[in-house]
Amino acid sequence: MKRYDKVTPEGTKDYLFDECGRRSRVTGILKNIFRARGYRRVMTPTIEFYDVFGASAAYLPQENMYKLMDQKGRLMVLCPDGTIPIARLAATRLAHAEMPLRLYYSHNVYRMANGLRGRSSEIYQCGVELIGSGTMRSDLEIMEMAADSLEEISAGSGYRLELCHIGYFKALMDSLGAEDDVKEEIRHHIEQKNFASLNDLLEQFPDNKAASALKYLPRLFGGEEVFEKAYALFDDEAARRSLEALQNIYGCLQQLGLGDKVIIDLGLVNQAEYYTGIIFRGYFDEVGEPVLSGGRYDKLLSDFGAAQPAIGFAVNVDLASNIVEKKPPLTADVLVMAAGDDYLVKAISYRKQLIAKGQVVENCVLDDREEAIAYAARLGIAQLHIIGKTTEIIDIEQD
Repeated sequence: MKRYDKVTPEGTKDYLFDECGRRSRVTGILKNIFRARGYRRVMTPTIEFYDVFGASAAYLPQENMYKLMDQKGRLMVLCPDGTIPIARLAATRLAHAEMPLRLYYSHNVYRMANGLRGRSSEIYQCGVELIGSGTMRSDLEIMEMAADSLEEISAGSGYRLELCHIGYFKALMDSLGAEDDVKEEIRHHIEQKNFASLNDLLEQFPDNKAASALKYLPRLFGGEEVFEKAYALFDDEAARRSLEALQNIYGCLQQLGLGDKVIIDLGLVNQAEYYTGIIFRGYFDEVGEPVLSGGRYDKLLSDFGAAQPAIGFAVNVDLASNIVEKKPPLTADVLVMAAGDDYLVKAISYRKQLIAKGQVVENCVLDDREEAIAYAARLGIAQLHIIGKTTEIIDIEQD
């Protein structure tokens, strides 16, 4: 029988030294941004009852969840999503809290990568949720915070924020009158920008204005000019309201000086059943997949008996940390060695004094002076301090 005691499961990995440091730096940046805007941290369990996500089957595939049983035989899951547990929390323990709620979280989520090489099944996320407000003001608050998050993590280097409003796509689909399975196939082809398959599928709707617009939808990508094209393609009342809402947000973001960092993409139609309004994704130039995703989800809290509008986003910290500057491994400034057992306590007190002054100090567990010098040289430690009746300081020649 093959043993798996020296490897990690598919879709997971060990994180070492600087990888951990870069993750921590990204998390610190995001927490500072969230707290500065009045968001408060909440923590939900790593293990949730399966029923929490049962109503979410339309937008969260159940086969992608890690499932287990508790001692009473109840079905549990490792949390596959950050937002749904927050919705549960808001609808229960925070049901009588003052609205709107501004919450943030920071934890792992678990989704099976389905055999895709290089994709993670364990994802560390930081996210925010603004619950109890359905206004443009709350949309803009979240969008500005998403842009600021990308800006701060990238230190001003290349990033972009892609915007959509799912209402335009839903207006087209309602007008098309297709069966649900056909609608999902159309949505998939648009999301993948698979023009050939999309055109073939829509051939069954001849002389249909919505079908003509859907064929063009993946090409509606760019700046202000996208709105004129979208209005011309389809402009019933629902479509027009959606485009106007998106145009207002886009205009405000332009006034904030974001320029070409904000892009309109009306082909951004992922999880159409989940989102009810604005949708957005954030990218870094150096990363080939979204590092930030979010949108408005006004129906989700109704699944838990508390109808409240909501909007939020999450950052994939693991992906975002890839663009953070790599730093050499942390090396101690000083190696402190006791000259003998009689000086162990004195060496500890001495080490604490150096630490209090801001130095990185490593305790030497070796007994031999020459071995300690060689050890410090290998690790790049600049000095060895030997504590006895007096303190001997040795400058180390580096290998």
